Amino acid sequence: MKNIRIENGKYTLYLLITVFGWGVMYPASKHAVSSGIDGYYLTFIRYILGAILVNFVLFIIEGKKSYKTEGKTFQLWLFGTIGFAGLNFLTFIGIGFSSAEHATIILALMPMLSMILSSILNQNIPNIKTILCTLLAFVGIVLVITNGDFNHLIVLSSVVGDLMLLAATTCWVIYTYFANTMLKKHNWSALRVTALSSSLGVLSIIVITLIVSYLNIASPPSSKAFITCSFDIFILVITTLVIVTWNAGINGLGAINGILFVNLVPVFSFIIGIYQGHCLSYFEVIGSTITIIALIFNNYFMRLANK
Repeated sequence: MKNIRIENGKYTLYLLITVFGWGVMYPASKHAVSSGIDGYYLTFIRYILGAILVNFVLFIIEGKKSYKTEGKTFQLWLFGTIGFAGLNFLTFIGIGFSSAEHATIILALMPMLSMILSSILNQNIPNIKTILCTLLAFVGIVLVITNGDFNHLIVLSSVVGDLMLLAATTCWVIYTYFANTMLKKHNWSALRVTALSSSLGVLSIIVITLIVSYLNIASPPSSKAFITCSFDIFILVITTLVIVTWNAGINGLGAINGILFVNLVPVFSFIIGIYQGHCLSYFEVIGSTITIIALIFNNYFMRLANK
C-alpha cells in the first residue's frame, strides 16, 4: 500500500509539473505572437530546439537503442504530426486572435473531448450525466469566449481564434490516446514515445513552414522580435519536456484520473494573466468556474462508472 501511494505521488507530481508548464506556456506564446513572431515560425523554432532537447535527454538516459521505431515509423510520424504540428500551429495562430486565458479554458475541455473520442472508437453512447456535464461545460466556455455579450459571436476573428484553439485541443486528445496506446501495448517509455513522435512530427512542421513561407503566408521573425521574445522562446522550448511528464503521468494514473489535472492549467494561466495586468471580468470568472465544476463532476462520474 505504501509503495502504491509513493508511485501515485510520483505520477501526481509529473502531472503537476505538466500543468504548471502549460500554464506558463500560453502567456509566453501570446506575448511572442503579439510581439511579431507568427504562429508558424514560433512552432518551427519551438520544436526544432525542443526535439533536439528531448532527444538529447533520451540519448543520455536510454541510449541509442531507443531510437529504433520497431516498424512504427508511420504511426509515430502521423500522430507526431497531429500532436505537435496540429497542436502548436493551431494554438499559436489561434491565440493571436484570442487570449492565453481563453486558450487554457478551451484546453480544459480535454476530458470531454477524450470522452467523445472514446465513445466514437468504442461505438457507445455517453450516459446522461456525461452529456449534461458536457453541455454545462459548453455554457461556461461560451461565457468565457463572449464575455457575457453574445454579440461577440459575430466578431469573426475572435470566434475563428477560439475554434482554432478547440481544434488544437482535439489534436492533443488524439495524440494522447495514441501515446497511451504505445505506452501500454508496446511497453515503451514516456520519454521514448515523446522523443520519437516529436522528432518525426518536426519533419511535418519544417515542410509546412517552408510551404507557407513560399506562399508568403508566413515570414521569419525580425531580429528585434526574436530578441524581445527570447525569454518566451526559452520557456516554450523548455516546456517541451513536460510532454514527457504528461505521458508518464497518464501512463501511471490512467487517462481518466490524469486528464483531470488539465483543469488546473487555467488557474496557473489566469494567475499569470492577472500578474501581467489582465483584468478578468465577472463573466470570465463565472464561465471558467462553471466549466471547471462541470469537468470535475464529469471526471467523478467517469470514475464511478469504472469502479
